[in-house]
Parts: sequence; structure tokens; C-alpha cells
Amino acid sequence: MKRRKALQQISLGLSAGLMMPQLLTACKKDDPGPEVPFDGNVVIIGAGAAGLFAADILHTKGIKVSVLEASNQLGGRIQSFRNSNEISDSLLFDMKNRTIADFPVELGAEIVFGPDSSWGKIISNLNLSTVSLETVATNRFILDQSVKTAVELQGDSDFLQSQTFVNELPNYSSAAVSMKQAISGLSRRTDAILNSQIGNYYGTSNDTLGISLLSQDLKARTHDGKVFSMKANPMQDILLSRFSEIQSLVETGKQVKSINYGSDPIVITLKDGSQVEADKVISTVPISILKGGGISFSPALPGEMTSALSRMGMDATVRLVLDFKKNFWGEDSGFIWGGTTAPHYFSTGIGRSEFYRTISITINGAKAAELSAKGPDLMIAEILAELDALYAGQATLFVRRNLDTTDPNFDKIIYILKDWSKDEHFKGGYSYPLASATTNDRIALGKPVSNKLFFAGEATDVGGDAGTVSGALSSGARVSEEVIKSILGIS
Repeated sequence: MKRRKALQQISLGLSAGLMMPQLLTACKKDDPGPEVPFDGNVVIIGAGAAGLFAADILHTKGIKVSVLEASNQLGGRIQSFRNSNEISDSLLFDMKNRTIADFPVELGAEIVFGPDSSWGKIISNLNLSTVSLETVATNRFILDQSVKTAVELQGDSDFLQSQTFVNELPNYSSAAVSMKQAISGLSRRTDAILNSQIGNYYGTSNDTLGISLLSQDLKARTHDGKVFSMKANPMQDILLSRFSEIQSLVETGKQVKSINYGSDPIVITLKDGSQVEADKVISTVPISILKGGGISFSPALPGEMTSALSRMGMDATVRLVLDFKKNFWGEDSGFIWGGTTAPHYFSTGIGRSEFYRTISITINGAKAAELSAKGPDLMIAEILAELDALYAGQATLFVRRNLDTTDPNFDKIIYILKDWSKDEHFKGGYSYPLASATTNDRIALGKPVSNKLFFAGEATDVGGDAGTVSGALSSGARVSEEVIKSILGIS
């Protein structure tokens, strides 16, 4: 009875800690409930949202926990320009004139889905200012080489059919096929719009994305799904502030290469050859690392899990941010859907910047891999060419350049580029389902192995938020409960 009571009192938001200066407030620590008796230790691999949340819950239950993070910063795929602690060929900007960053510029997760989602609730509890994109922004669509609003396209039957398809995605119940096959009956005029609103939006392209599990995921969502951005606080700051009490438990620069969970205790071998022992291990690494053999497991992972991995994808992702001297795409613009070089553009400063002159460009899938291989200069040239064709050459005319005549990069375009496919710790953006994937595959990806090896991460979420921060957080809550159950002997 005591064990069941302990399990029932697991809290999903236990240590708030002191806020960073940007947050200007603090939260009191919630009642963590009774501690869980355990003489062993739990090692978590990955200090993203899932790993930090799991560590938070286990730590407040009195369980000895540590976190191994391969990179040199916390947050996983939640990264911001403001917090970038290294400058390389993949992140260039004007050090002397940082007007490009007069608001939070996100390199990873950029928007929040649902004020009542797991991520949305953390933001709400911290009383942070947000911008409702559905209130301040008007989306635009590229159709027949012309950019128009949905109101302006109300007389276009092809466009209306495409938007009906997007809106009805949660109700799809036909064959388990690719998104490209599912939209084959619609007009080809709207292919690019649908690819941007669906395929690219969910991490890949319509050629690869499976419609069946995506529709089930969307239908499973319990929050309202409204989209908003942060007014002034980078998401990475928010995550680190929320989990400030456990940051001392994280060791950065600790890349795991193998896990022998057949031994007792478990032996974790790092890239530098050193070893860490654990009684239980939680892996939160991206599925790209698991699929690519970035970590070897002994014994090998169960066939059920490797089969599930084969039905999930994680493609190349590029985030490019360009600043302009003039907003030529519309002061009220939010998303611009339907590009072919860049499937969608986002006026990322809307509601946050005084000038609204910055565009964030996210490219996923095969197109991202193609542009990544060409390098930043050719990538930017092709994107500007697409914008020039839509806006009468204004992109090239007004793009911000380095005006420091003493700088070797004088007159070069100022940009921020995060190429996630070239980041060895992620090798892609976020997970998506292939045509044959089912909810059972998500369950298999998160299923404990031998009561010693546990898995979390956005790809394992079955509550409808896979591919998002909320999905990662929910998986962290789920996996910590599984670990505690295994400790208490509750099946």
C-alpha cells in the first residue's frame, strides 16, 4: 500500500528553482511527496527537455540521478541564438551590430503548440509574456507565383480544397499511405502549399511523411493546439530556469558510445574511453542516433524496437535567419506557405520586434539535405532568388549586409544558420512517421528493456505531441514513472 501511495504522489513539476535574470520571477518548490527507497543510481543520457524533466522528477523523489550530455550545452533541440556559446562556419552574424537579434531568435523549437500543453503550462506558470500568432499574424500562400492571403483566395476552389484537407487531417481514416499519395486527388497547383503546411511542417516532405499515424497523433491531442511564440524570453532560458535545481547533476561533453545493460551494474562507455556504471539507464537521444548506430547496445535492442525505428524517420533540417532593411512581405505576415526552395517562411519578429524585418526559414527533408550540401552562400542565393521572384527583386535589394569596411567579410550577407543535419549529436531535426508506422511503434520505442534500460524523447510520445517540446516533456514524465514502478516492483 505504501508503495502504491508513493507512486500516486509522483509530481510532474517538482523543482522550479530561482529564475534567470531574464525571467524576473521565481516559483516555490512543490511538495515532492514521499521519497522512493533506492540504493542504486539512474543515469540519463541527454539533457534535452525529456532528460531534464525525468531527472527533475527522479531527483525530487530522492533517487540518485545524473545526466550525461554529449554537447557543450543543455536544452537539446531547444537552442537560441542569444545563448550560443560557440561561433563556427555554421553560425555567422555581425558581432558589432546585433540588430538581427533584438528579440529571441530560436535555432530549434520556434513556436509553442497549445497554452494548455505540457510546454505551454510551464510557460504559463512562469508568467511569461507570449505572442498569439493566431491573433497578430495573417498567413499568406504562394500560388501560381503570387502571394495572397486566405481571404484573397476564397474564390479559388483548388486552394479551398487544399485547406479542407489540412483541417481534416485528424479525421483521416483511409489507407496507410504517404502524404503524397493521399493528396493525389487534389489539384497539382496546391502541391507546394500542402508540402509546406504538412510535410515540411512535420519534419520532412509529403513524399516521405505517412498520413495514418500523423492523423492519429493529431486526433490524440488533448490541448487546443493554438500557436504562440515567446515575447522576450528564449525557450532555452525558460527550460534551464524551470530545471535550474538539477543543472548541477548534468555533465556536458560526455558522449555515450555504448551501453552494456547485460552486465550488473550497467556499464556505459563514453567516447573518450571512460566508463560510468548505473543500475538503470534512461536514453533520450534522438532516433537518428539510435537508427544510425551512434550508440551500441549489448545485448542488441529487441527486434520490436528496431522494427519500430525502421518505420520512423528523422531528416535533415536547416534553420536560416535573414535580416532585411525593409519588410517587403507584409507587416502583418506570419507564415508564408508554399515555397519550393524554402517550403515556408516565417516573419519571426511579428509581435516581438519593433521593425518586423526578420525572416526565419525552416527547411526539412531532402530539400534541406540538398541545400546543406551546397553550403551557406549558394543556399542563401537560391532562397533570395525565390523571394526576388515573388517580391520583384526586393529580397536581394534589402537583405542586410556587413557594412564594416575593415572586416574581411565586408558586404557579405548577415545570416544565422543552424544546420541540424551536420550536428553530430542530432543528425537531423525531429521525428516523423513513415507510411507504415502505427501508434504501436511509438509504444515500442518507449518500452523498457530488461527492467534496466528505459527510453524517452519526443518520438515516443503517444499523446499527440510527437515532434514537439511538449511531446518530449510528456515522455520524460512517462519514463520517470516507469523507472519508479520498476524500483517499487509495481507492474
